[in-house]
Amino acid sequence: MKRYIGGIGLFLLLTPAGSSASKEQQEMQRDIAQLQDQVQRLQSSFDQQMTAIRTLVEQALEAGNKANTSVSVLSREVTQTLDRELKDSLRPVAGLSAKVDNANNDLNDVKAAMGELTSQMNRLQQQLGDINNAIKVMQAPAAPPPPVGSDASAGGVGRGVPPSARQVYENARADYSSGKADLAASEFAEFVRMFPDDPQAPEAQLTIGLVHLSQMKYEQAVMDFDAVLERFGENPKTPDAYLMKGRALKGAGQRDAAVTVWRKLIAKYPHTDDADSAAEQIKAMGLRVTPPAPAAHKK
Repeated sequence: MKRYIGGIGLFLLLTPAGSSASKEQQEMQRDIAQLQDQVQRLQSSFDQQMTAIRTLVEQALEAGNKANTSVSVLSREVTQTLDRELKDSLRPVAGLSAKVDNANNDLNDVKAAMGELTSQMNRLQQQLGDINNAIKVMQAPAAPPPPVGSDASAGGVGRGVPPSARQVYENARADYSSGKADLAASEFAEFVRMFPDDPQAPEAQLTIGLVHLSQMKYEQAVMDFDAVLERFGENPKTPDAYLMKGRALKGAGQRDAAVTVWRKLIAKYPHTDDADSAAEQIKAMGLRVTPPAPAAHKK
């Protein structure tokens, strides 16, 4: 616009001097001069305002940056303060939780100890009952012989003749095979009492231990197997007694004692099936077994 007005003014100034200017042309020139002056003032005012606006914008941007920085710092401080307060608040709760966990662990330990004590008491009661029964059997007087010449007994032997060792043993064996374990144990105990020198006495005593082992009366079973080893000396059932004694000790929780018995069995009877079974038991417990020297025959 400024160039346009300036062009008009330049055109009028370049008009030949010889031409007479009309009154309208003079007024137009005056108006154009005034318009040019107004345009210049507007341009100057516009430039000043733009400069002021630019300054304000720069100041606003700087203030905004400072505000963002302040907000970031404040947010970080608030976050740190909240974290610190939260940790301080939760610290007593964490300590209380740890105490509760410790109390629960202590309670579980007490329950486990009570359960173990109860089991031990039950085993002791069973042992006492078995010992009392054995004492009663041993102290029971022998039945008086029936009159001579009476009818034959159910076993085919006359009532005047006391039962033979074979008859007593076979009766006990029959009851044991039919599942009458307690009755069989009492009959085998009677057999051992009546016929301690019979060749089948060690097997009868061993069977008593097997009955108690099957009933998880481990301590009583250990004593039964010890009787095989101590009362009858060296006999065909000695290796079996060692093997079963180790199993009874393991069942009673005496693992080290069981391993000791099994190692003794392997050392004394290295080339027997019982020694092989003992070696397998030891290996199953994660222990090493020294292999015996090779031999031609087993038991």
